[in-house]
Amino acid sequence: MIFIQEIFPFLIIKTLLRNLIEISVFDFIFLIACITATNFLAAFLNVYFSLLMLVMYIFFTWWYIRSIDKAFCVSLQVFIWMIVLDHISEIVAHIFKYTGGYLLIFTVLGILSIVFLNIFLNRTTFKPTFEREDLNKITAFLLLVIYLYIILGEGWQNQFRLIFSNLVVLLVVIGSVFALYMEYLKNVRTKYEVQQKNTQIKNDTRYMTEIETHYNELRRFRHDYQNMMLSINEYLKTHDLDGLQQYYSKNIEPVTKRVSDEQYNLGDLSQIKVKSIKSILFSKLSHAQSAGIKVHFDLKEQLEKVSVNELDLDIALGIILDNATEAVIGHKNAEIMSAIFVENNSTVFLVQNTVFEELPPLWKLKAEGYSTKGKDRGIGLSNLGKIVNRNDNMILETRVLESTFLQRLTIKGEF
Repeated sequence: MIFIQEIFPFLIIKTLLRNLIEISVFDFIFLIACITATNFLAAFLNVYFSLLMLVMYIFFTWWYIRSIDKAFCVSLQVFIWMIVLDHISEIVAHIFKYTGGYLLIFTVLGILSIVFLNIFLNRTTFKPTFEREDLNKITAFLLLVIYLYIILGEGWQNQFRLIFSNLVVLLVVIGSVFALYMEYLKNVRTKYEVQQKNTQIKNDTRYMTEIETHYNELRRFRHDYQNMMLSINEYLKTHDLDGLQQYYSKNIEPVTKRVSDEQYNLGDLSQIKVKSIKSILFSKLSHAQSAGIKVHFDLKEQLEKVSVNELDLDIALGIILDNATEAVIGHKNAEIMSAIFVENNSTVFLVQNTVFEELPPLWKLKAEGYSTKGKDRGIGLSNLGKIVNRNDNMILETRVLESTFLQRLTIKGEF
């Protein structure tokens, strides 16, 4: 019976870590250690055996997530839930006077817990811990106090009234913690929405600024064009072909070359109907173009929407394009090529730039704090990795092909 009670925490923790199916060598060693401890120490240690198993499972959880605070939180949540299942099984067996039915009820409840937890985790982005370490420390401390109170208070007496009262206390505490957690999520969501709106306003403002800049450039070109036509007309009226040829070579030919070199290959941006994405692409590519970089953008069909959080996608694209611009700016024949296309019901954002220097290994480029441009500048690719990791349908591929650095951001799902 004790072995069954100890195997369920293993399965539930593996479920919370989202790797229930992947059984490693470490998992086998840990299970053997649990079985050995159960056979030789359970009867000897009595109530303290549960504390020993808790320590073992905290180590097991830490092995995977490498955070002692989060390991405490996850393990204590699971062990307190196991106490809840234990008490429910005791009460049900007592009420229905089902002699020897405790083990069956406990096993059924444990299996149902794993099944429903898997369904819940597959349909949500729920995490059993917080991002903030101070909240994890506080939560771990409170859970530890509750767990010790129940374990040391009950011992092995299993008195029905004590079990029932503790179950009520546990359910009230679990309900309170769940309510606080939902309130925390609500506050985080509100803060995130405000951040998203501020980013959208910033992108729209930047987009309008770029539009105004190009409009002013068009006005200046129109003014220069009128002056050139007047000058040509004067040469033609006086039949001064030699002077016209000299004027063309000196004034018109350089302007023609400059216009040809600065031609805007961003017409396909009009195909993007998602304003935030259009804004970030237009802003970053226009900035690169104004810095003397040859820029190309290609999109053959309209982009109506994307199946991922727009703010995360905007930040990711901004990092990719900033890195591409920084890598080639100041070099002769600098070039950035970008495109959006659909492949296997997924939206693919492709950005590639020419490489002018030898690059370190890709794993080193993605390390936080590392940069080829100097100290304390290497946060882009590290942040990009975090954004990709928190979006299940976002995949980033990074390659170096001869003299080209390529990044391919795939958003799974039809756009």
